[in-house]
Amino acid sequence: MKNQKEQYRETPDQEDMDGDDAGAASAKGSSNANDRSAAGHRGSTKAPRQKSSQAAAELTDVSREAAERAEQPYALWSSERVFILSTAAAGVGLGNLWRFPTLIGENGGGSFLLVYAVAVVLFAIPFAALEIAVGRDTHGSVIASFRRLGRYFVPLGIGIVLLTLAINSYYFVISGWTLGYAVEATMDTAPTFSEFTTGYASLWWLGATGLLVAAILAFGLSGIERAAQFLMPLLLLTLLGIAVYAFRNGATSEALSFLFSPDPVRLGDPAVWRAAFGQAFFSLTIGQGYLITYGSYLPLRVNVPRSVASIAAINSGVAILAGLAIFPLVFEAGLDPGAGSELAFETLPRAFQQMGGSSILEPVFFWLLFVAALSSCLGGAKVVTAALREQWRRIGPVSGVLLGVIAIVVLGIPSALSYAAPRWTIAGSPVLDSVDRLVGSNGTILTAIASSLVLAWRFSPDHIGHQFGLHQRAANALSWAVRIAPLGLVTLFCLGMIAQTT
Repeated sequence: MKNQKEQYRETPDQEDMDGDDAGAASAKGSSNANDRSAAGHRGSTKAPRQKSSQAAAELTDVSREAAERAEQPYALWSSERVFILSTAAAGVGLGNLWRFPTLIGENGGGSFLLVYAVAVVLFAIPFAALEIAVGRDTHGSVIASFRRLGRYFVPLGIGIVLLTLAINSYYFVISGWTLGYAVEATMDTAPTFSEFTTGYASLWWLGATGLLVAAILAFGLSGIERAAQFLMPLLLLTLLGIAVYAFRNGATSEALSFLFSPDPVRLGDPAVWRAAFGQAFFSLTIGQGYLITYGSYLPLRVNVPRSVASIAAINSGVAILAGLAIFPLVFEAGLDPGAGSELAFETLPRAFQQMGGSSILEPVFFWLLFVAALSSCLGGAKVVTAALREQWRRIGPVSGVLLGVIAIVVLGIPSALSYAAPRWTIAGSPVLDSVDRLVGSNGTILTAIASSLVLAWRFSPDHIGHQFGLHQRAANALSWAVRIAPLGLVTLFCLGMIAQTT
């Protein structure tokens, strides 16, 4: 009897089955793993396991085990381009258009950007590739993927899903703000943030966001594909248009100096490094289950390193473009770039008004924010609904979507009411801000470290070489790199915590 680790390492041949082959093998009652491998092994895949993921949109959220029992066939992304767009859209969101400018303004501009680039290239990209490869290898939700690594790791999979649920609970609230602001700005003028949060607008727009997300996810994987193919080009074109306007009418030289001139003193601040690494993991959704879930629908023919490099390039490019679009306007209006969370909802509208372009720029900017937010909401909700459907197989596709989205919205009510008439707080701080500090930064880094350690040590060099198409020497080097790197992250996290308390 082989132990669980040895069985897992041998799965590339056994688990590269077509859904139809797997179903046939299961129907015949074959229990011989070698027979299944011979029947289903394809080597390099020239076509998806199904003709199109669109055709099986209603059959998403399916684990490999379910397919092998002939319960459902696999659903796959229809192309590598769609996978890249969908995964990039899940990560871009408010993390890059709201959170990134906020953090770069608070942490010294160019210093933060330089450390962020280091974090993305040396840490985020390898870990992102590893998570996608694990998802593709197991063809299951986050919980199922960690279960295949060993039953002792199931709690980590559950923890990641719960973390994503918590993050999305307040992320949906902020996404609702962008929708509310976009509607208000289109109809008249955007209200001040204090006016917007006087009544119960946060709660109503939270519900509206949940309904829209549920409507798109009800179409299955094809719903995400179609949304990504529409939203990502729209987001990029709109953001590029605002950046061009900002360069022509804003304080361009001052903004460029702020963004691309690192301060050596700030480079020595552990808090800047911690914030930059946290943002790199947050924006590429590492340790949050997005990449494992999206990777579970990835055909073998897709090159993972190339896809991850493209996703990281789009993600980081949007973040930098957001800085180029926002800070020239902020400096031209003489406002504070380190205004924090108010930068998007207070500072920029004031900048638009002072520059005389509020009637056009305000609605365009807030619709841009909502498009970005919606793309990430879809990814986060998909992680939750995929786990629900896989753990309770009697739940249908639409029921699973409704249950997952309702759970997110209900959990988000306290965050919504912290920026509404009741003003709910925790230790004097709004509930939303408290949850963001707890799970949005600290929780993300901790789960990224934990999942990276587990995946790196349980995913053998041979398995890495098979998934990434690497020779043995390169696979060994990458394997040891991803095993050692989390130790540096632990050190960085501890230093950042010490810096916060002193």
